[in-house]
Amino acid sequence: MGSGQGTEAASINDRGRITGNYIDSSGVNHGFVRGRFGAITTFNVPEAGTGSGQGTLPEGIDLAGEITGQYVDSSGVNHGFVRSPFGAISSFDAPGAGTASGQGTLPATPNLFGAITGQYIDENNLHHGFLRNP
Repeated sequence: MGSGQGTEAASINDRGRITGNYIDSSGVNHGFVRGRFGAITTFNVPEAGTGSGQGTLPEGIDLAGEITGQYVDSSGVNHGFVRSPFGAISSFDAPGAGTASGQGTLPATPNLFGAITGQYIDENNLHHGFLRNP
């Protein structure tokens, strides 16, 4: 394993499921979820970029196993995503989020009811908070 590569755990829920990302030899981020008995499933948001510093970055996992996070597209813009416990992935952008490199939507973690908090960076590179209801 080279410099800047490896696995980063981001969140664990009360059922022992863990989510995070790993960085491959090209510097691309990929998501994973580890079940409570050790089975690991990797995943990528389909729209995620495949260049260095791009890819899928899970941030939080709720009790049901729903995962939230961001992905960085091929232009360097951040977008939010939600991954269901069954693997379906939906992406979203906070209203007002910028569309230039380094801007966009940065979700944090879901709560028990599926609401997601986070921040977004607007076109003037100002940071704002958001709440996404389920």
